[in-house]
Amino acid sequence: MSGGLQERMAKSLRTPKVVYTCVAVASLLASIALGWKSLCVLGGSQSPQALIDHAPALFGMPFSITTALTLVCCARALDPQAHIDFLGLRVRGAAATIVCWIVVFAVLTIAIRALW
Repeated sequence: MSGGLQERMAKSLRTPKVVYTCVAVASLLASIALGWKSLCVLGGSQSPQALIDHAPALFGMPFSITTALTLVCCARALDPQAHIDFLGLRVRGAAATIVCWIVVFAVLTIAIRALW
């Protein structure tokens, strides 16, 4: 292969990694900002019991959404050609990313429910 073709192929493989890494970092920062804002707004309320009662919905769900997104984006950045073959389910590419996100989000949601 020519040097120009190899360089273009290497650049085209780097672009998704950069995008997925940026999405992962942005989602973590957004999750932290959302949690901080919610804590500031609800921390000054007259009823701290409401904060305790609704903490899984206020903090757990947004954090599990962004954590799932971050984990899947990191995995996708490391291996852009993702594919899943499990129990007769065969998915490749973006569909594999969506399936991975659903599984990770479901596991985190079940963990929040079990621990709270």
